[in-house]
Amino acid sequence: MGASKTVRCLLLLVSVVITAIVVVIATPERIPELKPLGNAAVNSAPAIKISLAGKPAPETPEPQPPVEQETPPEPTPKPEPEPEPEPEPEPEPEPEPEPEPEIVPEPEPEPQPEPEPTPQPEVTEPEPQVDATESDTSTEQVSENTAETAEEESLSQQVELTAGQSSDVDRYLTELSRHLGRYYEYPRRARRLGQEGAPVVVFEFSRDGTLVDHSLHASSSHALLDDAALDMLKDAEPLPEVPDSMKGQTFTYTLPINFNLR
Repeated sequence: MGASKTVRCLLLLVSVVITAIVVVIATPERIPELKPLGNAAVNSAPAIKISLAGKPAPETPEPQPPVEQETPPEPTPKPEPEPEPEPEPEPEPEPEPEPEPEIVPEPEPEPQPEPEPTPQPEVTEPEPQVDATESDTSTEQVSENTAETAEEESLSQQVELTAGQSSDVDRYLTELSRHLGRYYEYPRRARRLGQEGAPVVVFEFSRDGTLVDHSLHASSSHALLDDAALDMLKDAEPLPEVPDSMKGQTFTYTLPINFNLR
């Protein structure tokens, strides 16, 4: 009796084990999920998945190759700007050439009438009886001759030069004008102010060109131009020597000097 019980228990146990194995094998791994209708999901209990078999080992993920980090490219250095070339210095403007003086020749003077010869006093022969009369007459003649000689000498000592007197005078005046033109200078201040004019100067000089006297004969209405004309005469001393063909000890000359911007 005891042995048969034992056999029955073993058989029952074996059948239970076999049944459990069959159930495990027949049971699917995943239970299909049924979608509830309406609000059935609120009242129905969730399904429980029973798996008696051992859990499958989690899959080991394959090692992924390390991702190389892209290094950003180095920034290209900006080219340094080339230094700007220094501007070349502007050439200094050349000074304007001073205009040569325009020497205006004096108009030829009208020929002066020749002085009439002074009539000589008639000399009456004195009576031989009176000696005092003879002495008085001779004294008068000597005084008259002396006065005429002094007048002629004074005229020959100082000569006023004018164009057209003679070819010698014209040649000398041309040389004198060229000489003065070397010292002609237009005042810069008068040029900036636009001043124009023609002052007239009169000057006296000796035979060797020494300036004896000079003065302003007529103003140009601008002090700068008047002073420039007088300064020109002083700077031009000594003047050209007077040739021997011209008579006189000193000479005077009146000269207009043009200051014209055009």
